[in-house]
Amino acid sequence: MTSIRVPAGAALASSLVALAAPAAAQCGYDAGSPQCYSFAPPASEIGNISDNLVLRSNQLTISGDIRFRARSGDSPNDAPYAGNGRSDQIASRVRVNMDYVLNDVARAFVQFNSSETFAGAEPYSDAFPDGTFNGISQAYILTQDMLGWGEEIRIGRSEFVLASGLVYGSCDFLQYPAAGTGLWFSKKIDEHAFEIFGFDNNGTQTAAATGARFVGGTGRVDLGNDLLKTIEPWVLFGTGEGDVDNEDSWYGLTFRGAVAKTEESSLFDWNVEVAQREVDATDDDRTAYRAIVSKDLASYTDGFVDRVQLTRTDADGAMHINPADFNTAGLLHQYFGAWRSELITNQVGVTMSPTEKLDLELAYLNFDQDGDKNNELNAMLGHPIGKGVHGWIGYGRDEDDRQVVYAQVTMFF
Repeated sequence: MTSIRVPAGAALASSLVALAAPAAAQCGYDAGSPQCYSFAPPASEIGNISDNLVLRSNQLTISGDIRFRARSGDSPNDAPYAGNGRSDQIASRVRVNMDYVLNDVARAFVQFNSSETFAGAEPYSDAFPDGTFNGISQAYILTQDMLGWGEEIRIGRSEFVLASGLVYGSCDFLQYPAAGTGLWFSKKIDEHAFEIFGFDNNGTQTAAATGARFVGGTGRVDLGNDLLKTIEPWVLFGTGEGDVDNEDSWYGLTFRGAVAKTEESSLFDWNVEVAQREVDATDDDRTAYRAIVSKDLASYTDGFVDRVQLTRTDADGAMHINPADFNTAGLLHQYFGAWRSELITNQVGVTMSPTEKLDLELAYLNFDQDGDKNNELNAMLGHPIGKGVHGWIGYGRDEDDRQVVYAQVTMFF
């Protein structure tokens, strides 16, 4: 190896020259220009914060919630519980929302999420030992009529729901609900609406295709008829780009309406969702549907029984990407979700208000997973503990004596 020795005087001279040269030169700009061009003037000139940190936004709303939840699951030795069901744990989650209203056209939303699983806890879902998340879970800008077309544009990391969360969504049950990073363009035309979007499915705990990129669109056609009120089509395509190569296609329709509707009530309300997934890798076509019929009974029972609902779901294979579907197939979560596998469910639910503040939900669920049948009973009780504080207890048990208990306290601030 050949070494070159520089005289001490020459080294000192070169150092002085370097110090004398404008620092901006390292970026190739003239002296006095920004050292690293950001394609915008300094924030002190046009930004939301001035030099003395006085907020330039017209309004800042700060809100959030903090919850503590305990879970205990158990099952007989001859009937093991799927998905780490025998778990006792306590987990906490805190979210802080910052909603900046810049003007009547633009706003920004940032959500911080902090979650923790207590020491000694057993794993379940995304709450597992040493499983914490401390970071920004949502961050986007939202503009309304910025282009003069009556449009709404959302850009950034945002929660997003497709097919009632059965295909894609943000499951609030989780310690850090999922969000996609992308762009959504939506517009209303009279009573109708449509939205087109493209997003990356990044950093989501429950994702079946984390890092995949998707494009698609949704619509709502208002027919102005109570019997068939709206038709909501949607499409979703994997682009094959991103960190994961996903080129599957999804197509769906949702129908909503009411029978014998009056100003006060209706004989019953109904909605039907149907979907198809074309799996590119296997040329496999999967289909699913969910049908719900519900009746409001509050006026007939003096508020004691609020609502009765009948639900049937049928899925021919997994339809989901990142679903927001906890409790669509029972509190035990034995089958994870209504559209996640070969699963048929028949459900009867009753919502009651025994007192002015007490909410009680009872549910019976019948399952058929590719010939393996089971039944489950759920009970969920909610009650305000104090102003801004809510308590909730849930219990589920199936015919094989698998059982789970949840106890949760949530404060909204």
